[in-house]
Amino acid sequence: MREIFYIRLPSGVPADAIGEAVVGYGIAAGDHSGVIGVSQAPLNLVLDRVGGRRIVVIVPGADVRLASVNVPARQAAKVLAAAPYQLEDQLADDVDTLHFALGARQLDGSWPVAVVTRALVDGWLAPFHARGLNPEGLYPESLALPWEPDATRWSALIEAGQVIVRSGAYAGFCCAPEDLVTYLQLADPEKLRALRLLILADAGLDYSRIDWPLELMPGYASALDAYSRHLQPGLSINLLQGAYSLSQDYQRHWKPWRAAALLAGACLLLGAAIYGVQTAELSREIAAQDEANLARFHELFPAETRIVDLGAQIDQQIRALKGSGNSGGVFVLLETLSQALGANQGLKVQNLQYREGSLYLAMRASDLQVVERLREWFSTQRATALEVQSADASSEGVQVRLKLSPV
Repeated sequence: MREIFYIRLPSGVPADAIGEAVVGYGIAAGDHSGVIGVSQAPLNLVLDRVGGRRIVVIVPGADVRLASVNVPARQAAKVLAAAPYQLEDQLADDVDTLHFALGARQLDGSWPVAVVTRALVDGWLAPFHARGLNPEGLYPESLALPWEPDATRWSALIEAGQVIVRSGAYAGFCCAPEDLVTYLQLADPEKLRALRLLILADAGLDYSRIDWPLELMPGYASALDAYSRHLQPGLSINLLQGAYSLSQDYQRHWKPWRAAALLAGACLLLGAAIYGVQTAELSREIAAQDEANLARFHELFPAETRIVDLGAQIDQQIRALKGSGNSGGVFVLLETLSQALGANQGLKVQNLQYREGSLYLAMRASDLQVVERLREWFSTQRATALEVQSADASSEGVQVRLKLSPV
């Protein structure tokens, strides 16, 4: 699990100056076990040290108001849309300038709500977004303190200038140290709840002057140390909701490129379709050519009835046609045939095949005397033998079938 880079933002800093403000920061294991050492530096410098870690930001409790609403809906989006109008009378600012975030729905049907000005959230996030960083959570200080379901104790963290109190699962307040008892009396007049104080190592405060049932919890090096140990995202409110959620942020950056991406996708689909059509057409042409080649091969070499590798068999037949040794192959027979036709007029070749080393001819002669003259001519040729396989006379002439073979 990736390490968590905790950052605590200070209160009272203008939204446009947060990048130069000094913040506390530290690195913790991914199991929310607390930071190992806390340092301080301007936020702009701190962000250069984040690396590939997850980012969790603790924001000032004084800047976040906690409330609750009762909306007859179970969908968070509908509750979030209705919350501003339910809380409008309790808020001094125009709801259009505020950001609302929801906690988990409670057993009584109510929804916890955190309210903060949009300008502050924009200012908090600006240095992160300027570096391409996206925090996974913005949590108010008050909801990063420990909380137990028995509700018999509240939690508080006292610093030199402020006190942060968690007075409920999703409730809390912030005040000056000198006003703490007054706030507690207003919130719990009968003192039914003890106050559990998280003691900072460098606080140097006299807690005996607090007139309230106390339980001291020492051992925290800094406020960020305490927050990182006790923050439970499931029992807090992440302010990164609505327009500030990670999915919305992604859509915001994606939207300007959406049209171009859709056009590019359409071009790719069109190109793929055209390529598919062309490939199919080419495949059909190749198949047709293969069939034509096969038919032509059978026509030229009818004795070859079994086709295994057409290319190899064509090469084999060509080598046979060229002949070897003294036989001369088909070319010698064709040359002899050409001489015979020149010496004996009245012969016309109709068909010719070469197979098994011999030339087979179908010819038409003007009469039988021409056939006899052809037989006599070949009798003088020592290299070639003529065999008259058939000679059928008709009114149109004589149909002759011949075989020429090398001797």
